[in-house]
Amino acid sequence: MAIDLAEVTGAKVANAKKKDESKIANGLDKDAFMKLFLEQLKNQDPTAPMETDKIITQTAQLTQVEMQEENKKTMKEVAEAMKSTKETNDSLKDFQTSLKETLENLDKGMNNNVESNSHMAQISALNTVSMIGKIAETDISGVNIKAPGEVNFSLYFDEKIDSTKGNPVIEIFDEKKQLIKTLPVEGKDGQSGYLDFSWNGLDEKGVQVPEGSYSIRAEYNLDPKSNKYHQTRVGRGEVQSVLFDKGKPMIRMGEMILPIDSAIEFYDKEKNL
Repeated sequence: MAIDLAEVTGAKVANAKKKDESKIANGLDKDAFMKLFLEQLKNQDPTAPMETDKIITQTAQLTQVEMQEENKKTMKEVAEAMKSTKETNDSLKDFQTSLKETLENLDKGMNNNVESNSHMAQISALNTVSMIGKIAETDISGVNIKAPGEVNFSLYFDEKIDSTKGNPVIEIFDEKKQLIKTLPVEGKDGQSGYLDFSWNGLDEKGVQVPEGSYSIRAEYNLDPKSNKYHQTRVGRGEVQSVLFDKGKPMIRMGEMILPIDSAIEFYDKEKNL
């Protein structure tokens, strides 16, 4: 492969640069003009040297031409800078327009989202209110014992208690689901809905139970066809009203007020047994 010495030595670059240099007169650049001018001075007739005013005139011409070329170069750079500034301003204007449209769309989207959330909250509130009068099964199943003493609780009875139908009782279980206490349902004949009871915190042996959670349920009104009792428990009952605490719906069931997310299931009264 042949090697281009001009390319290796940089001559090509120098020549290209030289072509771009400003021309002064008759196609000469300023270096050539200056060499020619000096040669003219060196080779002039000693007996008739060039007059000073001619030298000054030629020097002034050289200076004037160089100044013109510099001015042209400067004006060209200024024009290019102005063009670049204009393009930048146009791009900035387009960006500002696009940003404005984006912000307007974002604002519309936020307004739509707020409106949608408001509608959803209204729908949720209506759905919650529609739970009033239904039976709710919640994740509450009993009471917590923290110290010795009497514990009060309520149970919801769908039907009026009839002591002639079997033996209505209240059963209390520990955390291991073991029956530790049975309480009779006394003085409640003919009553239904939420009924209040109390437990002294003692087991069947009369020993104070340790701190912990205890499940409570009741069996009443034996069905002669199925030979099964109706059952109810703490944490189950009719939703009596809906309250809102800082926008969060709460359901009132007897003495209990629970967040709606505590509810496991809602159903009509006819479904329970």
